[in-house]
This record gives sequence, C-alpha cells and structure tokens, in this order.
Amino acid sequence: MARSPKTVHQLLKHKPTLKLIQAEISAQQALLDQVRQHLPGDLASHCVAAQEREKQLVLHLDSPVWATRLRYTSPQLLSLLKRDKPSLRGIKVKLVLTRHTPRRKLSAPRHSDLAAAIILDSAEDTKHPQLRDALQRLSRALKRPIEQ
Repeated sequence: MARSPKTVHQLLKHKPTLKLIQAEISAQQALLDQVRQHLPGDLASHCVAAQEREKQLVLHLDSPVWATRLRYTSPQLLSLLKRDKPSLRGIKVKLVLTRHTPRRKLSAPRHSDLAAAIILDSAEDTKHPQLRDALQRLSRALKRPIEQ
C-alpha cells in the first residue's frame, strides 16, 4: 500500500525535530520584529534576519550601505535592546546579498568635447613643458570616440 504525501503542516505537527526548527524560526522572527521596532523605518526594512548567538545579536542586512549605517547606530540599538535582554553584550552586522539584490550597471564613460577644450586651454596657459604636454595628450584622448 502506497503512502500519500504529508502536508508541511502535518510534518511540523508530528515530527519533533521539525517542531524545534519551527520554534527556532518563530523565535528569530519575534527577535527581528523586536529589533525593527527600535530602528528607523528605512533602516528597519533592510534588516532581514536576527539571531542571538553567545550573548551577541547578529543582524543580517540586504545592502552594504544599510549595513554600514546600522554599524554606526548599533551602540544606541544595543542600549535599547538591553532593557529586555540584559545578557546581550554586542551587535554583529552581516551582509546578505540575495539573487534579487539589484546590481547597478556601470554606465559607459563619456568623453566631453567641452572638457577637452578646457584642458587644452589650461595646457596653453601652463609654463611647465612636461605638464603642458601631458594636458595636451589628455585633451586629445578626450576628443577620441570611445571604443566599445
């Protein structure tokens, strides 16, 4: 007789190991919600996970910019969180980049005829011969079309 597949709900209900995993996930979500309450809205939305490990709060952020910002505000956050969790000794910030994190495309460099003209004018007013030659070369390089 073939067994019918069990739903996730049934597995979570009857398997002790999975119950522990579910409890840990719930605890981490509650901790994340608590942390987010103490953060400004823009920063809170970039905090994607929180865990307590060996008296340290480990926070995962989805962007290097927001991770840096949280590192600067972590002393104030720690003092706020110590009211409910006096055993906390520090905050560690980690970066989590997901596949969905948008990557900025670098735009192709653009050369400006105006910039070339300004540099050429500067070269003509420069008395130092080596600097004048370097500025003239730079001006000519800016006038060339960009090779793709």
